[in-house]
Amino acid sequence: MEGTLVGMRGDSVEYKLLEQWVKGLAPQDFYLTAEIGVREGYGTLIITDALKLKNKNYFHIGIDPYGDLLYKHLDKQIDYEKRTIAYWTDFEGKPMVNEDGTPKVPTYPNSMKQTFLSEFKNHENFILYQLEDTEYFNAFGGGVPVYQNGKKQMMNCYDFVHFDGPHTTEKVLEEVMFFAPRSRVGTRFVFDDSKTYEMSRIAHALTHFGFYTQEMGNDKCMLEKTQW
Repeated sequence: MEGTLVGMRGDSVEYKLLEQWVKGLAPQDFYLTAEIGVREGYGTLIITDALKLKNKNYFHIGIDPYGDLLYKHLDKQIDYEKRTIAYWTDFEGKPMVNEDGTPKVPTYPNSMKQTFLSEFKNHENFILYQLEDTEYFNAFGGGVPVYQNGKKQMMNCYDFVHFDGPHTTEKVLEEVMFFAPRSRVGTRFVFDDSKTYEMSRIAHALTHFGFYTQEMGNDKCMLEKTQW
Protein backbone atom coordinates (compact mmCIF):
# COMPACT_ATOMS: atom_id res chain seq x y z
CA MET A 1 0.00 0.00 0.00
CA GLU A 2 2.86 2.38 0.69
CA GLY A 3 3.27 5.51 -1.38
CA THR A 4 0.36 5.19 -3.77
CA LEU A 5 -3.12 6.59 -4.30
CA VAL A 6 -3.88 4.10 -7.06
CA GLY A 7 -6.98 2.02 -6.44
CA MET A 8 -8.27 4.17 -3.61
CA ARG A 9 -11.97 4.80 -3.57
CA GLY A 10 -13.28 8.31 -3.10
CA ASP A 11 -11.98 11.60 -4.37
CA SER A 12 -8.26 11.25 -5.15
CA VAL A 13 -8.00 15.05 -5.36
CA GLU A 14 -9.04 15.30 -1.71
CA TYR A 15 -6.52 12.64 -0.73
CA LYS A 16 -3.87 14.59 -2.60
CA LEU A 17 -4.77 17.68 -0.61
CA LEU A 18 -4.42 15.71 2.62
CA GLU A 19 -0.98 14.57 1.49
CA GLN A 20 0.08 18.13 0.64
CA TRP A 21 -1.13 19.48 3.97
CA VAL A 22 0.93 16.92 5.88
CA LYS A 23 4.00 17.60 3.76
CA GLY A 24 3.52 21.32 4.40
CA LEU A 25 3.92 21.00 8.15
CA ALA A 26 6.65 23.18 9.63
CA PRO A 27 9.92 21.30 10.30
CA GLN A 28 9.97 19.50 13.65
CA ASP A 29 12.30 17.06 15.35
CA PHE A 30 9.26 14.87 16.08
CA TYR A 31 5.63 14.80 14.91
CA LEU A 32 2.68 13.57 16.96
CA THR A 33 -0.38 13.15 14.77
CA ALA A 34 -3.86 11.70 15.22
CA GLU A 35 -6.89 10.69 13.22
CA ILE A 36 -10.46 10.24 14.45
CA GLY A 37 -12.25 7.78 12.19
CA VAL A 38 -9.84 5.34 10.56
CA ARG A 39 -12.28 3.10 8.68
CA GLU A 40 -10.39 1.39 5.84
CA GLY A 41 -7.19 3.30 6.53
CA TYR A 42 -6.85 5.46 3.42
CA GLY A 43 -6.29 8.65 5.43
CA THR A 44 -3.89 6.85 7.73
CA LEU A 45 -1.86 5.66 4.76
CA ILE A 46 -1.64 9.15 3.28
CA ILE A 47 -0.63 10.75 6.57
CA THR A 48 2.02 8.21 7.56
CA ASP A 49 3.58 8.01 4.09
CA ALA A 50 3.82 11.80 3.95
CA LEU A 51 5.35 11.92 7.43
CA LYS A 52 7.99 9.37 6.44
CA LEU A 53 9.14 11.66 3.66
CA LYS A 54 9.48 14.58 6.07
CA ASN A 55 10.95 12.93 9.14
CA LYS A 56 11.04 9.32 10.28
CA ASN A 57 10.59 10.53 13.85
CA TYR A 58 6.82 10.55 14.15
CA PHE A 59 4.00 8.74 15.90
CA HIS A 60 0.53 8.49 14.41
CA ILE A 61 -2.56 7.56 16.42
CA GLY A 62 -5.72 6.11 14.93
CA ILE A 63 -8.93 6.36 16.98
CA ASP A 64 -11.88 4.22 15.90
CA PRO A 65 -14.10 1.82 17.90
CA TYR A 66 -15.26 -0.26 14.90
CA GLY A 67 -17.44 -3.04 16.42
CA ASP A 68 -20.29 -2.46 13.93
CA LEU A 69 -21.33 0.59 15.91
CA LEU A 70 -23.73 3.02 14.28
CA TYR A 71 -21.83 6.24 13.77
CA LYS A 72 -23.66 9.47 14.42
CA HIS A 73 -22.38 10.62 11.10
CA LEU A 74 -24.52 13.47 9.82
CA ASP A 75 -26.58 16.21 11.44
CA LYS A 76 -29.95 15.53 9.81
CA GLN A 77 -30.08 12.38 7.74
CA ILE A 78 -30.19 9.57 10.29
CA ASP A 79 -32.88 8.45 12.74
CA TYR A 80 -30.59 6.81 15.27
CA GLU A 81 -33.33 5.10 17.27
CA LYS A 82 -34.89 3.45 14.22
CA ARG A 83 -31.49 2.92 12.58
CA THR A 84 -32.71 4.37 9.31
CA ILE A 85 -31.20 6.97 7.06
CA ALA A 86 -32.67 9.39 4.56
CA TYR A 87 -29.99 8.53 2.05
CA TRP A 88 -26.48 7.12 1.96
CA THR A 89 -24.58 6.98 -1.30
CA ASP A 90 -21.54 5.18 -2.61
CA PHE A 91 -18.59 6.98 -4.18
CA GLU A 92 -20.45 7.14 -7.49
CA GLY A 93 -23.42 8.86 -5.87
CA LYS A 94 -25.72 5.83 -6.06
CA PRO A 95 -28.04 5.17 -3.09
CA MET A 96 -26.83 2.32 -0.88
CA VAL A 97 -29.59 -0.10 0.13
CA ASN A 98 -29.96 -3.43 1.90
CA GLU A 99 -31.22 -6.58 0.17
CA ASP A 100 -34.79 -5.71 1.15
CA GLY A 101 -34.49 -2.28 -0.44
CA THR A 102 -34.30 -0.30 2.80
CA PRO A 103 -31.65 2.42 3.05
CA LYS A 104 -28.33 1.16 4.36
CA VAL A 105 -27.03 2.69 7.58
CA PRO A 106 -23.26 3.22 7.84
CA THR A 107 -21.46 1.02 10.34
CA TYR A 108 -17.83 0.08 10.69
CA PRO A 109 -17.45 -3.65 11.45
CA ASN A 110 -14.48 -5.41 12.99
CA SER A 111 -13.88 -7.11 9.64
CA MET A 112 -13.03 -3.67 8.23
CA LYS A 113 -10.53 -3.20 11.04
CA GLN A 114 -8.89 -6.56 10.39
CA THR A 115 -8.53 -5.80 6.68
CA PHE A 116 -6.99 -2.44 7.45
CA LEU A 117 -4.54 -3.82 10.02
CA SER A 118 -3.45 -6.69 7.77
CA GLU A 119 -2.58 -4.24 5.01
CA PHE A 120 -0.92 -1.83 7.44
CA LYS A 121 1.26 -4.27 9.36
CA ASN A 122 4.55 -2.96 7.92
CA HIS A 123 3.96 0.62 9.00
CA GLU A 124 5.97 1.54 12.06
CA ASN A 125 5.23 4.29 14.54
CA PHE A 126 1.47 3.76 14.37
CA ILE A 127 -1.04 2.58 16.92
CA LEU A 128 -4.78 2.00 16.70
CA TYR A 129 -6.85 2.69 19.78
CA GLN A 130 -10.18 0.89 19.39
CA LEU A 131 -12.03 3.54 21.35
CA GLU A 132 -14.69 6.15 20.78
CA ASP A 133 -13.38 9.71 20.73
CA THR A 134 -14.59 10.55 24.24
CA GLU A 135 -13.04 7.35 25.61
CA TYR A 136 -9.70 8.37 24.12
CA PHE A 137 -10.03 11.86 25.61
CA ASN A 138 -10.76 10.45 29.07
CA ALA A 139 -7.87 7.99 28.86
CA PHE A 140 -5.21 10.27 27.40
CA GLY A 141 -6.11 13.78 28.48
CA GLY A 142 -2.87 13.90 30.42
CA GLY A 143 -0.78 12.69 27.50
CA VAL A 144 -0.26 9.59 25.38
CA PRO A 145 2.70 7.25 25.98
CA VAL A 146 5.14 6.97 23.10
CA TYR A 147 7.85 4.30 23.26
CA GLN A 148 10.93 4.86 21.12
CA ASN A 149 14.62 4.07 21.37
CA GLY A 150 14.15 2.26 24.67
CA LYS A 151 12.44 5.22 26.29
CA LYS A 152 8.90 6.15 27.25
CA GLN A 153 7.69 9.70 26.70
CA MET A 154 4.33 11.16 27.64
CA MET A 155 3.35 13.43 24.76
CA ASN A 156 0.44 15.84 24.80
CA CYS A 157 1.02 18.26 21.93
CA TYR A 158 -0.34 17.31 18.49
CA ASP A 159 1.08 18.57 15.21
CA PHE A 160 -1.65 17.30 12.89
CA VAL A 161 -5.18 15.97 13.45
CA HIS A 162 -7.52 14.55 10.81
CA PHE A 163 -11.18 14.71 11.88
CA ASP A 164 -13.07 12.00 10.02
CA GLY A 165 -15.28 10.42 12.69
CA PRO A 166 -18.76 11.57 13.65
CA HIS A 167 -19.89 14.27 11.24
CA THR A 168 -22.20 16.26 13.48
CA THR A 169 -21.43 19.81 14.44
CA GLU A 170 -21.60 19.25 18.20
CA LYS A 171 -19.39 16.15 18.11
CA VAL A 172 -16.75 17.83 15.96
CA LEU A 173 -16.78 20.82 18.31
CA GLU A 174 -16.25 18.46 21.23
CA GLU A 175 -13.30 16.89 19.43
CA VAL A 176 -11.58 20.16 18.55
CA MET A 177 -12.01 21.38 22.14
CA PHE A 178 -9.85 18.45 23.21
CA PHE A 179 -7.10 18.89 20.64
CA ALA A 180 -6.96 22.70 20.34
CA PRO A 181 -5.38 23.29 23.78
CA ARG A 182 -2.92 20.50 22.97
CA SER A 183 -1.39 22.19 19.96
CA ARG A 184 1.45 24.49 18.98
CA VAL A 185 2.01 27.18 16.37
CA GLY A 186 2.08 25.31 13.08
CA THR A 187 -0.39 22.59 14.13
CA ARG A 188 -2.86 21.74 11.38
CA PHE A 189 -6.43 20.48 11.74
CA VAL A 190 -8.08 18.87 8.69
CA PHE A 191 -11.82 18.27 8.58
CA ASP A 192 -13.31 15.66 6.26
CA ASP A 193 -16.75 16.19 4.68
CA SER A 194 -16.72 19.67 6.17
CA LYS A 195 -19.82 20.69 4.22
CA THR A 196 -21.97 18.20 6.12
CA TYR A 197 -21.83 20.25 9.34
CA GLU A 198 -21.52 23.90 10.42
CA MET A 199 -17.86 24.44 9.64
CA SER A 200 -18.24 28.18 10.27
CA ARG A 201 -19.07 27.52 13.94
CA ILE A 202 -16.06 25.25 14.32
CA ALA A 203 -13.72 27.71 12.59
CA HIS A 204 -14.99 30.53 14.80
CA ALA A 205 -14.42 28.49 17.96
CA LEU A 206 -10.87 27.71 16.85
CA THR A 207 -9.96 31.38 16.37
CA HIS A 208 -9.80 31.58 20.18
CA PHE A 209 -6.87 29.14 19.98
CA GLY A 210 -5.10 30.93 17.12
CA PHE A 211 -6.38 28.69 14.29
CA TYR A 212 -7.43 30.17 10.96
CA THR A 213 -8.68 28.63 7.73
CA GLN A 214 -5.83 28.19 5.27
CA GLU A 215 -7.21 26.13 2.41
CA MET A 216 -10.37 24.31 1.35
CA GLY A 217 -11.09 21.48 -1.08
CA ASN A 218 -14.43 20.19 -2.22
CA ASP A 219 -14.93 18.15 0.94
CA LYS A 220 -11.96 18.93 3.19
CA CYS A 221 -10.95 22.05 5.07
CA MET A 222 -7.58 22.78 6.68
CA LEU A 223 -7.00 25.20 9.55
CA GLU A 224 -3.58 26.06 10.93
CA LYS A 225 -2.54 27.54 14.24
CA THR A 226 -0.70 30.72 13.31
CA GLN A 227 -0.47 32.37 16.73
CA TRP A 228 -0.87 31.66 20.43
